Amino acid sequence: MKKVYIETYGCWLNKADSSIIIQSFLSRGYRLTNSVEDSEIVVLNTCAVREDSEIRQLKRMRYLYQKYPDKTYIIAGCLAKVKISEILRIFNNRCVIVDPNNVENFDKIIEDIEKGVFNIYLSNDRKMEILPEYNPDIHGHIHVVPLQVGCLCSCTFCVTKFARDVKGKVKSYPIDKIVENVKKAVERGAREIYLTGQDVACYGFDRGVTLVDLLERILREVEGVYYIRIGMSEPEAFSKIVDQLLDIVKNDDRIYKYFHLPVQSGSDRVLERMRRKYTVDEYRELIRKIRREIPECTIVTDIIVGFPGETDEDFELSIKLVEELEFDKVHVARFSLRPFTEAELMPDKIPDPIKKERSRKLVEVCNRVSLRRNMKFIGKTFKGIVSTPEVKGSGCVVRIHNYKPVIVKNIDRKYLSSIVDVYIKDANYINLIGDVNSIVLPPSVLPKIETSEILVEDAS
Repeated sequence: MKKVYIETYGCWLNKADSSIIIQSFLSRGYRLTNSVEDSEIVVLNTCAVREDSEIRQLKRMRYLYQKYPDKTYIIAGCLAKVKISEILRIFNNRCVIVDPNNVENFDKIIEDIEKGVFNIYLSNDRKMEILPEYNPDIHGHIHVVPLQVGCLCSCTFCVTKFARDVKGKVKSYPIDKIVENVKKAVERGAREIYLTGQDVACYGFDRGVTLVDLLERILREVEGVYYIRIGMSEPEAFSKIVDQLLDIVKNDDRIYKYFHLPVQSGSDRVLERMRRKYTVDEYRELIRKIRREIPECTIVTDIIVGFPGETDEDFELSIKLVEELEFDKVHVARFSLRPFTEAELMPDKIPDPIKKERSRKLVEVCNRVSLRRNMKFIGKTFKGIVSTPEVKGSGCVVRIHNYKPVIVKNIDRKYLSSIVDVYIKDANYINLIGDVNSIVLPPSVLPKIETSEILVEDAS
């Protein structure tokens, strides 16, 4: 029986795509392995968002091909579409290239591979028919569900809109199919449901429904103990459904009080150059509205430093916005040139040393703000789920009602997926630190943790 190995880079949507790829191989009799050496087929599901990540992925490809030249390589994901020529050179044209829109065509791709055919699979559209099937042996208790692809924005820095371009700008899975998929997963033991997409707030734009409609259906029709995490949403689309969405989130404990809303800059001038569809004041009011309705919610954002033309004054406005809005977490990224984007051709590029210094300064501010937010939880007890093993050392990460991570040393990994009461005794800028007081509900599944680690996404 042939074995397949897979590495996933980038976002949660990529992670969901990897699950679809895996189930295609499993349905054809392949086995999944966590060892490159032990495999006949190696799949790299790639990301093109950042230049530094691209460099690491291409380096990884060179290393693997030099060390294991006789294996069959499949390069999937966004980088597969953005860097076709370079990838072909690395593998001497002996690799299969699959863009993100072809993920649902892997049955046919595997047939071609078994015939010894090395093709390039590119498409300008996606079927939106095949969802990942939950498998506790692979996924543990976490089920990642893609809702949609595409975006209504036209940001000048974004390469993803080229890599994942679909007809009509946004393509969504049918609402009935998603609800049934989640229902089956929960029945089999899934306790965390991660709803993901390029812009989750755009869900249903092409089908006459909304994310609110989907959440109402899931909460009404799917019985059991589970927690839903809403994925990244663009502020412009999110603002159109915010009132209805907040009503649902604040009134149902099955949804994490967690929002990921990228602001990208605290300067209106920079936002205009980025072609973002909101002003700083509009974004500010959106965050204030969320905080008023759900004070203990977690709000995560993204900020790019060193965008072409960003002045010292523009950068200081980003710092002031972080201090004012007190984000729980900020993903800080230095601007990097991306092919097929307008920003690549913009004048007034910022030198790397300045970008590096701005990044350092902003991260310092973000960490200070995050610590201040986290300190507010010390001395309290919350119900949470034993979500993942702790990366460093023993113990686990418990996620509480707002998806805050709590590092817990006094619980064994055999309790993954358990519902617990956790007491918060300390905090740093990344995590809360606590002890489990009691087990409320025992584990729902006993996953093969070694296999589950295959699908841990690249966090860079």
